[in-house]
Amino acid sequence: MYLRSYLNSQTVMNIINDIVHSSFVESMRDGTLEDDKFRYYLVQDHVYLKYYKEAGSRIKNISANGDIKKLYSDIGSDEPQFHRDMLLKFNVDGDSIKDTDMNYTTYSYINHLIRWSGDSDINGMLSMFPCQWSYGYIAEAVAGPAEKFKFWFDFYRSTPYRSITDRYLSILGDQDLDEYQEQIIKFGLEYELNYWISCYS
Repeated sequence: MYLRSYLNSQTVMNIINDIVHSSFVESMRDGTLEDDKFRYYLVQDHVYLKYYKEAGSRIKNISANGDIKKLYSDIGSDEPQFHRDMLLKFNVDGDSIKDTDMNYTTYSYINHLIRWSGDSDINGMLSMFPCQWSYGYIAEAVAGPAEKFKFWFDFYRSTPYRSITDRYLSILGDQDLDEYQEQIIKFGLEYELNYWISCYS
């Protein structure tokens, strides 16, 4: 099954709908999410992003595809400015965050990225894609978020963010996935769901 078709499959839609309607996302939407829960999310995200960027660098280094190399060159290896702004906004000291602060889901998700980013460029991209795609999906699916967290939804539905997702899809969209590759996508989305659940609990 091609990636674009798999993203519309019932398997994927069940998981993505659970993400959109998770307690964390719904609390962001209505503005009732406690600051401590969002700070916890930022800590997990901070650790995750370090290894997400590492996975991207590994894919760039093993790929012979110019479009893939250009994508990861443009994404870069620096911490995203938006993430740094969120840390500042919620008084989180990024320099004090250590790997030991990660929870089990973050640890497992990171190992999923590192495992597949060292396997092949396509499988590595498939392991990273659920994060990129699901964040944009959440932002587009949630209408009229409360002012408190509107900045989050605005960023992940912005044109620059969507352009990165579009570039992933231009490379991967016509990829005829085998059963193993479908599982890479499915596991990535399940990690995303568990990530939101663990950050709320």
